[in-house]
Amino acid sequence: MKLRTLIFGGSGQLGTELRLQAEDSWEITAPSRTALDMADAAGAAALVRELRPNLVVNASALHLVDVCEADFARALAINAVAVSAIAKASAEIGARFVTVSTDYVFDGKSRRPYRETDLAEPIQCYGISKLAGERAALAAHPEGAFVIRTCGLYGSAPSRQKGNFVVNRLADARRLDRIEVGSDLTCTPTSAADLATATIQLLTSGAPPGLYHLTNAGSCDWARFTAEIFQLAGVSTRVVPVDRRGAYAPVRPAYTVLDCGTAAAHGVSLRPWQDALAEYVGALVSRTR
Repeated sequence: MKLRTLIFGGSGQLGTELRLQAEDSWEITAPSRTALDMADAAGAAALVRELRPNLVVNASALHLVDVCEADFARALAINAVAVSAIAKASAEIGARFVTVSTDYVFDGKSRRPYRETDLAEPIQCYGISKLAGERAALAAHPEGAFVIRTCGLYGSAPSRQKGNFVVNRLADARRLDRIEVGSDLTCTPTSAADLATATIQLLTSGAPPGLYHLTNAGSCDWARFTAEIFQLAGVSTRVVPVDRRGAYAPVRPAYTVLDCGTAAAHGVSLRPWQDALAEYVGALVSRTR
């Protein structure tokens, strides 16, 4: 019997990969953006109570950092209030609940990968709203909520507003012979396909509910990531690393590499970011030939 599953954000990068990978084992309902505004917390919770799934996955978010700064109320509505309402409804019906969070809950002052137990101190509205959502989910459904922090997702369903980093840099390469990219922000760009696989594995591993970090392995700055993209795609655009010394608006944390050891202890780990990127870029290039 298939696992009855409700996915919020099912057309996004992670949601799309989850639907593809779990279609044989999950009976999936995924409301569209037009059918449900995630700022409508009551509507989202009502859908959980109506459908009574075994698993609820929240892969939706207001993730554009500048938009969150401009409209903090909406960021809180989507990234925290709705998460709280969905978690409470999931607890009421006895469903497990998964919600996806971000490396931006950290201030970036560390120089070692952040563990789940490290103090979260976000420095912009996006991170504040996501941390509020994490805490709300774990408080509302301590016996069934999984909070998964990840970083820099790219996948086969780029954001309608801004694509994704890989797609956008390849678009730049078609019109520029050189590009300046920041070298002062270090993280781990993560394949949405790999994250979907790891999420499914985590749910079937016997791991208890709680907070988990899941990213591809390793780390890099965005200039190095861009150079790897161009090398894999066989383009000649030159990458010029630029140290902006944190001069980003809204402010970005300088270092947000996540320690994924907790998930690894349950047998769940992701491959190096270079391997995931090579597969993704290879697929993109083959589709354009």
